Amino acid sequence: MRKALLTLIWVCTCISLSYAQAVLTPENMALGGGGSTYINDYQANFYNPANLMIKDHPGSFDIGVAVGGIYFDPVLNYRGLQDQFHNLKDYIQSYDPSSYTLTPKMRNQILEQDFKPGASISSNQSRYDITLLGLKWENKNSAISLAFRSRTSSKYTTGKEWYTDYISAVNGIETMDRTLTHRYQTLHEISFGYAESFPFLSGLTPRLDKFIIGIAPKLVFGGGYLDASWTNIYERSIISGEINRIQSLNYSATGNFGAAVSDYNVGMDARQAVSNNFDYDASSIYGIGAGLDIGVTYLLTLGDDLSAIHSGNELTRKSLRVSFSMTDIGFISYSQDEVTIDSPQDTTLVEAFPAQLAQEPFMGIQGQYLNFIEAYGEDNPLKSSNRITDTFSTLLPLALHGGIMLDLNRIKLMSDLSIGLTKNAFNSTTLISSFGIELRPLKFMPLRAGIQLESSEVNFLSVGTGIESRYWDFSVAAQLSPEPLPSFGAVSGFSMATLRFHF
Repeated sequence: MRKALLTLIWVCTCISLSYAQAVLTPENMALGGGGSTYINDYQANFYNPANLMIKDHPGSFDIGVAVGGIYFDPVLNYRGLQDQFHNLKDYIQSYDPSSYTLTPKMRNQILEQDFKPGASISSNQSRYDITLLGLKWENKNSAISLAFRSRTSSKYTTGKEWYTDYISAVNGIETMDRTLTHRYQTLHEISFGYAESFPFLSGLTPRLDKFIIGIAPKLVFGGGYLDASWTNIYERSIISGEINRIQSLNYSATGNFGAAVSDYNVGMDARQAVSNNFDYDASSIYGIGAGLDIGVTYLLTLGDDLSAIHSGNELTRKSLRVSFSMTDIGFISYSQDEVTIDSPQDTTLVEAFPAQLAQEPFMGIQGQYLNFIEAYGEDNPLKSSNRITDTFSTLLPLALHGGIMLDLNRIKLMSDLSIGLTKNAFNSTTLISSFGIELRPLKFMPLRAGIQLESSEVNFLSVGTGIESRYWDFSVAAQLSPEPLPSFGAVSGFSMATLRFHF
């Protein structure tokens, strides 16, 4: 019976194999972006609330402040930490047209590193999270928690021919891809978590195991939002010489993104519209919604570990865990400075390919989308009479997660799988898996490492450590890009947890 249950749960988790990183914490980052079976403090609200019932620290009450993380996969990477830090600042501040230039060397680097062989578009992302405050309390039969989190993500894809005028032919068709997609979203969340072990499930087997179910409803406030997808492709037949332009636009925005496009459509210059509307304010609220995170964990204790039957009294030291969770079930409604433009696909005959190349990299910065198209496009589809200014709703970044972990006290091995179910700024449908390990040569100092694979290619490597005592702990982690730089790789992410206390 036990083998059948384990096999069933593992098969369910293996169905999903894609990128949808639920949290950015030092533990999660250091373990390759996974941790659906590992994270069991108040951050579990946002990943797998069932883990709130797993006890691996003394005490019954935890409190933590200012747990933050930054991840960015930039268009250009820099080996030096100072250069990479200045690079990061460009991604989190508002757009300034005079601050970005594209040299021939930078252009070649983008074409070599951002576009895989045979690919016509590149995909990049930047994201930063902060959990301002978290509380967790557990007793013998259940656990409850409260967490306040803010997160922002910018995800964008760019057609290759924005950077090059070299066009290759496939099956007698020369194609110039100038597609430009940008998704940006800020969410502020207040989450309430609850977890409990259910005897009617645990009683299915006579072993030292238990099934835990967790739920975390949350109130969500929306900051800036953008979902812009411009298909812009030119195709020339080698036989006839005719050039067809295929384009469509789907644009939904609120807050500063919507206000800038509205100003642009009533005659304001694109640069001025961006300048007037993108004074960065992370606390602005443009919408409100509700969400739910749910999860289940199967915990099988090993050896002399009796924590499964002595709930609330003993720490879990040796176990096999299998988890499944669903995050961001819900929606958010936007009702301030909202703009929607929907232009269906249209094919027109044009005389020539565009001649002007982009003179700056598209970096997914707030306000850059409007100005980039205005400066380097043949025309600007955002200047449209089909604008709709009305309240709209969108789903939260729904995702599924599954994982398995073997915990042997001072050694933890884990694998995580996830899939994003909606197109949004946080998730994608690219196949990705995460693998992590934690070693404790010293009981109070964990050493963590991880790797994330994307379609059998390394997406990033990660390392982390910390100090853990009876009453407090502190953790840090960093991600490294595997790009072919002169050294091992560029730092592409960093996460730190200030003191967390256990009572």
